Amino acid sequence: MTLRPSRRAVLSAAAVLLTGCSEVPSQGPVKRADGPRAAARESIDVAPHPPADGASIDLVVGGFLQAMASVRDDYRVARSYLTSDIADRWDPHAKVTIYDATNHKPASTVATAALQAPVVGQIDSRGHYHPTSSQTLNHDFGMAQESGQWRISRPPEGVLISQYTFQRSWSTIPIYFLTEAADRLVPDVIHLPSAAADPDAALRAMTAGVPEPLDAVLRTALPDGVTVTGTTSVDAVGVVTVPLSASAAQLSPSQRRLLASQVTWTLNGFAAISRIRFTAGGSLLSLPEAAEDQSVSADLYAEFIPFPATHSPTVVAVIKGQMGRVAASGHNFRIMPGALGRGATTNNSVAEVASTQFTMPMISPRSPGAIWHAVSADRRSLLTWQEGSEDIQVLATGVNLRRPQVLGDHSIMTFSDTDPTLIVVGSDGARMSTVVDLGGCRVTSFSVAPDAVRVALVLERGKTRALGIGLLSRQEGAVHLSHITDIPLSSSDVNLSIITDVAWLSQTRLCVLGRAIDAGVTTPYEIVVDGSGATSMGQLTATSMAAVVALPTEMGTEAVVLCEDGTLLLHEESFRWRQILQGVNAVAVTT
Repeated sequence: MTLRPSRRAVLSAAAVLLTGCSEVPSQGPVKRADGPRAAARESIDVAPHPPADGASIDLVVGGFLQAMASVRDDYRVARSYLTSDIADRWDPHAKVTIYDATNHKPASTVATAALQAPVVGQIDSRGHYHPTSSQTLNHDFGMAQESGQWRISRPPEGVLISQYTFQRSWSTIPIYFLTEAADRLVPDVIHLPSAAADPDAALRAMTAGVPEPLDAVLRTALPDGVTVTGTTSVDAVGVVTVPLSASAAQLSPSQRRLLASQVTWTLNGFAAISRIRFTAGGSLLSLPEAAEDQSVSADLYAEFIPFPATHSPTVVAVIKGQMGRVAASGHNFRIMPGALGRGATTNNSVAEVASTQFTMPMISPRSPGAIWHAVSADRRSLLTWQEGSEDIQVLATGVNLRRPQVLGDHSIMTFSDTDPTLIVVGSDGARMSTVVDLGGCRVTSFSVAPDAVRVALVLERGKTRALGIGLLSRQEGAVHLSHITDIPLSSSDVNLSIITDVAWLSQTRLCVLGRAIDAGVTTPYEIVVDGSGATSMGQLTATSMAAVVALPTEMGTEAVVLCEDGTLLLHEESFRWRQILQGVNAVAVTT
């Protein structure tokens, strides 16, 4: 089954390279694509052959490594390289170990063969990727003679695939679950061989339930007792039928709507599917808002994917402490009126300005100016200011406050080097209680995902800076940042050992600024949220990048990078960035 990008997700054309796509557009805007990503026509077409009669140890081991990339008939060809007593006992589904095959080939003698290579990551039995750091694969294949032929008696636990094979012939699939409040859908990411990436596999992953640690903040719309009872079927016009147990007929209209939203968004990325309907015990299940044939589409549940609707996000820059807007065409900086704009002085200038995830109020002679949030020049005060006003309000204080972010509920978030390290101010201006354990790390930069569930963090440990992903929740009146997981990128093919800034491009993809060595130039890379892939977004200039901000919207993503020399660059497509301003000290983007 062919896969297609979903309508609501943000991905620059450069990220298509992660799966080896050959058809990268040469023109056009940033496109949306958070759906399943399949290998394109130039991807690896694995058609392994069984071992030839009299094959040497090298050929047997090499053939086995190639055959493990093919899932056909439950790894039938790969099993043919094993001794007869082991072939049926080997469990290729236990896990997948991804290794760096560059300059790392099996070593053999007259009777043995072994593979030693750096481990890049592992995929567990549910399809979740776990990046690794500083691990090495050491596997002895246990060569044995069987009927005069060399065979492998000691296969690995699960399968081994090279990083190249993983990038070219595996698909990344978003599986959606609901927040506890059932007001948003948040994707979990799994990985499957492209040949096995179909709607049934996606549904199996969804019905398996919310994985750890996401189960702390998400839930499934599939109630206990309601199950998927068979495989899906697609008719001639692309309507897929999802068979549910008879108990689904007892669901309330609101329960049916939540279930339909979760399933349709999970299946929305498959190209052969145009609409979805459900059966309960073999009979059509009626759904709120459904068509006459009881089919629905993801567009009916667009409110569960909380991207703002805007064609032209606003880029805000700070030059010499003064806030102003950058014209869409660039090279035009309009300083705002008021205390943090034209009226800014040494005493009230701005070091950072907050990006926002909601629509700013329109400015007209009859309405007040937009409300902006910023960090003072000394980085000790979190400020709120109405454009045009001479009054500035201090919302919170701290030490070395980070670039703030305004969330969809109008709360403002930042970090400080003092306790508590996490500062959240509600839409009413009141400071909220926070609970966070950073394990002794400092947060030097952060970005909240569009769904406000995940937070990407640049964590400083001593002299190193790395990427972490945490979960944001609100419990008993307090904001909790928990389950912070390291996402090591040093073992990726781009070897990002040092991360300096991060911004979300979609619900499952980020832009990170990073470099491999201290003396290197910091440039932007697009990565999958679990660290399973990274690709360069272009070498922009000889000057390192200092900051990146981005705003995913229904129409695409506005991404801007600030260079250390004050040059402001706007991401246009693929590897292309356009200079829009110079002399900039800080930048933000808002609807």
